[in-house]
Amino acid sequence: MTDFHYIHSQGGKFGDATDTSAADVDALVEQLFTVGQGKLAIHFHGGLVDKAAGIATAQRLHNEYTPQAFPVFYVWESGVWETIRNNLSELAEEPVFKQLVRKLLQYALERMGGVVATRSVLPGDVDAREVEQAVDTFWAEPSAAHIPYREFRPQEDAAGTRSAAAWVNADEIQADLEADPEFRRSLGTLPDLESGSRSLLGATSAEEHRSGFSELLTEQLSEEAGTRGIISWYKVTKLVVRILRGVLKRYASGRDHGLYATVVEEIVRGVKIGGSGLNEWGQALQWNRMKQDVRDAFGPDPQVYAGTALLDSLRRALEAGKTPEKLTLIGHSTGAIYIAEWLQAADAILPPEIKFDVIFLAPAITYERFAECLAHNGGRIRSFRSFAMRDELERDDQVWGDDTQLGGGSDLRRFIYPSSLLYLVAGILESDVGANGDIVDSPDKPLVGMQRYYSDTRVYDAADFPEVQQVRDWLDQRPDSLVWSVAQGQPAGMNCASNDHGAFDNDPDTLASIRALL
Repeated sequence: MTDFHYIHSQGGKFGDATDTSAADVDALVEQLFTVGQGKLAIHFHGGLVDKAAGIATAQRLHNEYTPQAFPVFYVWESGVWETIRNNLSELAEEPVFKQLVRKLLQYALERMGGVVATRSVLPGDVDAREVEQAVDTFWAEPSAAHIPYREFRPQEDAAGTRSAAAWVNADEIQADLEADPEFRRSLGTLPDLESGSRSLLGATSAEEHRSGFSELLTEQLSEEAGTRGIISWYKVTKLVVRILRGVLKRYASGRDHGLYATVVEEIVRGVKIGGSGLNEWGQALQWNRMKQDVRDAFGPDPQVYAGTALLDSLRRALEAGKTPEKLTLIGHSTGAIYIAEWLQAADAILPPEIKFDVIFLAPAITYERFAECLAHNGGRIRSFRSFAMRDELERDDQVWGDDTQLGGGSDLRRFIYPSSLLYLVAGILESDVGANGDIVDSPDKPLVGMQRYYSDTRVYDAADFPEVQQVRDWLDQRPDSLVWSVAQGQPAGMNCASNDHGAFDNDPDTLASIRALL
């Protein structure tokens, strides 16, 4: 692969630390019309990728695309995966986190009248000992780390109340927490506690566990604001109650991600990991910064901004009488967000007759952003196809680790979040803009690459989710626009066998489909 086939940027820009300049982009476009016959395929890799990984992806895919088109790969550095992995790894070692998970699973199961059996939540009354045993099994066995979706609606209580949050009695929960020796001992591992307080909780100074998470909890759970000496059971209970209400509320509305994943998400949200504002996890993982890098690629100066540079060079080629035969945009994961920004910029730079064939691979773009793109720039899309996983595969695609390779479950890292990166993004990383322009935390943010949001018209209906319905209507007018993996033995361009979010651009069936579309 030569330098004519990739565009390297940082923060959306060219600079001293990048391999590409605006002059290189002009040379690339000249090659497109000289040896590529004007058949251009632009590939935008996903986020959470550093330069080396981006280049490696380009080198691997170059020969896959070359017979059908002149490939160009945007290599935009966004390597925050290490941050995600480090945060998840830290949680895997946290005594208090694991005990919060255990107790919140117990409380949620008690209030939903269910037990863990054959990886499902089953209806029916259950006594406290059965719940305790079920929770212990749930935590001890990696194969039970995920509960599939089950419709859950709270039964009306004596007062006719259907609110799941109304089932939570703080006094009962506090009494149970104080009487639980394992939970008490986990609190005793928090750093900077008074020795007397630590021993009352059943732990010794040698068990102190110091990390960003545990230090944050000590701040939040200490009796006096700004002190780190004595744990306040009132504050512990308040935190647990807030998290439990969030879990039950999401189950009651059908917007859970499975019990285990939902509990983890609500703990992260409740503890406010990473900062003091809303959407703390997303801020800590730089998710919003990564999306801003995509937007920044389309700044006004084509000598500086990587996206604008190629669009402007194409514009000048068109004005010189060169006509592209076919223009295809391929976006993997957050690469789909890059495509939405590209189409918006193309409307301002290229003549209206220039249109693009668009291919999404496990797209991490929100329905909200894609609906906006379709409303304002949809005329630029000539054809569209999206490849993504069916929901049962999405739920079982651990964001970190493979439960078949954990040596009998001794490695708890995959336990921390049992589903795919898209579930993590939808559950924790995305946010909304409030009425005052502030950032508002948004659990269960609908993403185009997740089947649940397209298929579940009962929960994600037109009244409450108009953007989802707008995209559904647009897709339904285009037969064969969606391919849900695993799809094999279908007509050319309709096959996909990926069961891993990161493997869509490395799956032979998906690559064969892309070649057919090119």
